[in-house]
Order: sequence, then C-alpha cells, then structure tokens
Amino acid sequence: MLIEELSDELIQFGVKEQMQDMYLYQRLDKGVIEFRKNQTISTFKEIGLDEAKQLISRFKYLGEMDVGEHRRPQLGAISYDLVDNQQRLRLSTVGDYHGNESLVVRFLHPFQSLDLRYFDSLQYETILQRTNDRGLYLFSGPTGSGKTTLMYHLAKLSHGQVITIEDPVEIEEPSFLQLQTNEKIQQSYEQLIKLSLRHRPDILIIGEIRDELTAKAAIRAALTGHKVFATVHAKGVRETKARMLDLIGSASELNNCLMGVIYQRMLENYKGETEVLFGYEFFQEPTIYLSWQESYQQYQTFQQSQTSIKDK
Repeated sequence: MLIEELSDELIQFGVKEQMQDMYLYQRLDKGVIEFRKNQTISTFKEIGLDEAKQLISRFKYLGEMDVGEHRRPQLGAISYDLVDNQQRLRLSTVGDYHGNESLVVRFLHPFQSLDLRYFDSLQYETILQRTNDRGLYLFSGPTGSGKTTLMYHLAKLSHGQVITIEDPVEIEEPSFLQLQTNEKIQQSYEQLIKLSLRHRPDILIIGEIRDELTAKAAIRAALTGHKVFATVHAKGVRETKARMLDLIGSASELNNCLMGVIYQRMLENYKGETEVLFGYEFFQEPTIYLSWQESYQQYQTFQQSQTSIKDK
C-alpha cells in the first residue's frame, strides 16, 4: 500500500469512529499504530519499520515541520483532505535517544459531531441548572472523560460571547473565539486570560489550570463578574478544590468566586456503551454535594440489576 493511501485510511478511520488520538510508535523492527477513544487505547495495525518512518515523514511534511529533525520535539497542524471534507489535525513528534520518532495525531472534531451519553439524566440536568450564575466552575476527571465536550455544550446552550483558551484547541466551534497558548510569543494561559477579559466574554473557558499564575488569573476573572469554566487535574470532587488551594495557597478569594465543582468519568455499561458518570458540589444556596463514590455505587447497583435481568 502506498504511504498516501495508508495515511488516508488512518485518518478516515479516525473520523468515522470519532477517535481522539492516533499514535504511531517505532518498536524494534516494526511500527505500531494505535487509536485512543475515551479511556480505551487499541492497536489498529502493525506496519514495517520503513513504512512507519515514511508515514511520520509524510505527516511532518504536511504539517510544515522539519522532516530532517528526528529527536527534537515538534508541533504541527494541518487540514487533511478527505473525499468529501477536511479534518483538522494537531501533530506532535518526538524522538528517543536512538533517534526513533513517535507521532501523535490529535483529531479536532467539529463540536456538532460530538455527543456524550449520560448515565443519569437527572445528574446532567442538575449541572445544567446549577451552572447559570457567574463565577468559577471547575471540571475534573481523567484525560478523555469528556470535560471539554461538556464545557462546550454548557457554553453553547448559553447566550453571548464565548472565549476559549486551550493548549491545544481540541474541538472546533466557529461561534466561539478560540485562542491557543504559544509560549514562543509569550501567549501563556495567564496572559491570554488577561487579554480575553478586554473582550468582555459572557463565558470564558480555560483548557487547564496547571500552575499558580493561571489559577489566580482564573479567580480574578471570576471575581470581576465573569462566568469561568476551567479544568483541573484531580481525583475527585473535594480533591479538585483542594488542588486549587494547593496552587494558590489561600482560600479567601477562591471561596468568594467558586460556584461549583464537577468530576466526571466515562464507564462502560452492561450493553457495552460508554456513559458519563458525575460527582459534583455546588456552593450557591441551596448547596448540594454528590460524591463520586456514592454516584459510582448507584451506577454499579443499576448495572448489576440490568445484567441479572438480561441473563434471565
């Protein structure tokens, strides 16, 4: 198979199956191609080592990266031509100490093509109703758990200007003003947050709070009357707030603007379908708290009951 045909096959498969990432590794005497969707990574096929090198070179060329550089990390982006449309891709390469490169392709799906299945519609309705006020809302959960999709969905249902700040932009939504960090030209999360506030957004989406400066900038934005959605890496609802306190070192300003915390994970139900399960805490009156553990216990009980019914 020609390298052009192989790359077309891979991108078409990724689009059709709504994959989030494609990985290409060089391992000993072969190349391994894997895809990730939600929390599942599966091997698609193995190819020859020469084919792997040619495939990486093709994507680097299309992404206007340095084809001759095999060790230094590189980033690129392309609009990949398919039969009836184009697919936006983000590219990342890096070489190991032997100079063997790996490639990661991130699929930037249009927001309209993305959907989430919720285990409990009442959980989703609660989140929808309790994220209407201005202030800071934190979203946490594992990579690929649908945090960005949920934030976009909630923002899309609101009226007004939405600005997103991400690294990189993961979902394309033409009605949002989407900004991307770029340290080379001093466009950090903190600096882009300051810039975005001049545009008076109705909703500001921050792709990830990962340091003290970004955390404090997000809090300042919320304290000045904006609605701010942001993701934080944490292992649960209460742990999310604790992570923010670790970053900023003081609770006073955070307590004055934090309106809610949503923690989510994707689980496979008894039908083999992927569903989103939530835990959350909302601080405006009346306060409400649902721990992830309690939500998961309810989920397990329901799945076991349905499996028993199915087996009878």
